Formats: sequence, C-alpha cells, structure tokens
Amino acid sequence: MQYELGGQSPLRSAGIDCSGLVVMCYKYALVDTKYRLLFGDASVNAIYTNYSTPTKFPRRGDLIFMGKAGTPSVTHIAIFDKTENEKVYFIDSTQKDDNNDGVYEINGVTARNYEKNDGRIKAYGKMRLAY
Repeated sequence: MQYELGGQSPLRSAGIDCSGLVVMCYKYALVDTKYRLLFGDASVNAIYTNYSTPTKFPRRGDLIFMGKAGTPSVTHIAIFDKTENEKVYFIDSTQKDDNNDGVYEINGVTARNYEKNDGRIKAYGKMRLAY
C-alpha cells in the first residue's frame, strides 16, 4: 500500500499515511471487543497530546512518536514491534527520497528500525481506549 498524506483507506489500491495506518490497525484490532477508539480520525499531534498515555517501556502494538532529530516536534507515528540489539523495530507508512533523485526508496507501509537512541524517536505511548 502506497503512502498518501491524509490517506486512511483500507483498500490496497489506495494510499494511507502514518496516522491513518495506526487508526485503521487499532479499529481492526478492536472489532468484536467492548473497546473503541476515543476518536474517528486524528492527526499525529492529536493522538500524541489527547489520545495516548506516555510509557517508558513500550509493548508490541504501542505507539512510537517521531519527528526530525534535534527538534521537539512530533510529526510522525508508528506501531512499536520490539527492541532488539539496541534497535527499535516498528511498522509505519511514509514516503522517503533518501538521495533526492525523485524516486522514493520508501513509499507506503513498511517494517523498519532505528537505533534505540536515534534522535527522531521522541516518545512512546499507549493508545487510550473507551470501554
């Protein structure tokens, strides 16, 4: 599935952005449970400030809030998978042209990792749910 800013489509032919991926994954995970999200759609910043609880020890399925290294801004969200060998593994949706040639090396949903102390990782959180 390709990246699309503001995208939240569950169809493989359409695009999805980072917050859309998180929202769709949580909605799917909550089917046939007594839980629900506190919102229908939300930006990364809204999820960070209003709909999550910070945690220092994330578990699989928790959230990773990210942004440009050297800044405090949270501009990206991913789903935490694990920490192993000093690396943080996660699933996200993004678009990256690493060498500015107009070709996206990453375009859509991917499983990636960053070093545990990477400055792009700002915080971890647990999605708050309604019961």
